[in-house]
Amino acid sequence: MNGAQEKLGVLIDELDSLSAALGMPIPDATHVQALRASLPAKVSALKDAFVEMTGENPWG
Repeated sequence: MNGAQEKLGVLIDELDSLSAALGMPIPDATHVQALRASLPAKVSALKDAFVEMTGENPWG
């Protein structure tokens, strides 16, 4: 497994954890705040992993 694939696996695990946390009995506003704080970085990291794996940047 190369570095980009490893990063992708980590990101998948992190997104899975965020998704599972939505089932926790806490106020919706807290869920939204956590997603707003974390999702932009996850999207950026996914784009970086895609570019690293494919050599193409459709967002650039």
